[in-house]
This record gives sequence, structure tokens and C-alpha cells, in this order.
Amino acid sequence: MPGDTAYHHGSLPQVLIEVSLDLIAESGLESFSLARAAKAAGVSVAAPYRHFANKAALLGAIARSGFEELGATLRTAADQYPDDPVESLLEQGSAYIGFVVSRPALASVMFSTRGRDPQSNAGLAALAVLGETLARLERDGRLAVPLDTALRATWALVHGLAMLHTGGMRTISEEDAPVLRMQVLRPLLDGGLLAAP
Repeated sequence: MPGDTAYHHGSLPQVLIEVSLDLIAESGLESFSLARAAKAAGVSVAAPYRHFANKAALLGAIARSGFEELGATLRTAADQYPDDPVESLLEQGSAYIGFVVSRPALASVMFSTRGRDPQSNAGLAALAVLGETLARLERDGRLAVPLDTALRATWALVHGLAMLHTGGMRTISEEDAPVLRMQVLRPLLDGGLLAAP
């Protein structure tokens, strides 16, 4: 809840990120302001400017942090199946959906460049983790399409499913269990992205 985060000297950037996400979750990205974040953090309106040049810089820092967290989540998912890139890819897809669904305010900042500093390198680094699994499939002769196409298609697939869920589409959101995610992802991947073993 905004205002409940205790500010300790030196931690203001992280506190601002946390209260900003709370504010965005409550009121949406459109109504977010640096002044509201400062008030929620319990600091003067000028204090955030010691760490962030403007609202766009703070939102950029939030996006960068989110992409770093997403990359780590995707790596952890892939590591569950070190000898099976197909299962790694499915686990990454499910983890991606779970990440977005569990952090909708963060995802709204990460996946929209409106009003924030670009974070292309951080976003590409997260996507590269997914690309590593696809490259393993390519080396194994398992991709039915070029690697770049596979990466874009996989990202579009899992991101689309996550957006359907966060948007409240009942066919996805009513039963969002990891097993359901796998049931949806497997035929979509097998049907066009992956070649027969």
C-alpha cells in the first residue's frame, strides 16, 4: 500500500520503484506522477529528482528492473530441464505467463514505452534467455522455422496468452494453472514452431 514503505537513507530509488508499482496497480499508469510517488514514499516532491531526472527515468528504471527479473525467471525455468530443450521452452512459456499475470502493474510499465525511457538492452537481454533455448532446439534440428522467426513467434504466443489473462478473457483466466498453460502451449508449439524429432 502506498505510504507504508519505510524510507531509509540510501534506499530511496528502490522505495520509489516499490511505491510507484503500488500506485500504478491502484490507479493505472496514466494517472501516475512523480509527485504522487514522492508523497507515497513520504519524501519531498524534490527528493526523487536526486535519483531520477524525471518520471520517464523512474518508469525506465522500473522497466529495466522488471526485464532483469523476467530474464532471471526465464533462466530458472529453463534450468529445470537442462537436457530437454522442448520441456525447457514449455516451462519458460509458462513462467513468462505466470510472471506477467502475477505482476500486471510491472508488466504495464515493461511492455509499453509510453512515457518512459527506453530499455531496449534490458528487454533484449530477457528475450535472449528464451532465444538460448530456441538455439538449442535449432542445433538439435527441432525448429521448423528460422531461429529469429521462432523467437518472435514464441514471444508473441506467450505474451498474447498473458495479455488475454490479464485482460480478463474467461477462456484463459478462469483456470490459470501451470498444467493448463502447458496444455495450451504444447500444441501451439508442436503445430508450427517445432519440427518432428
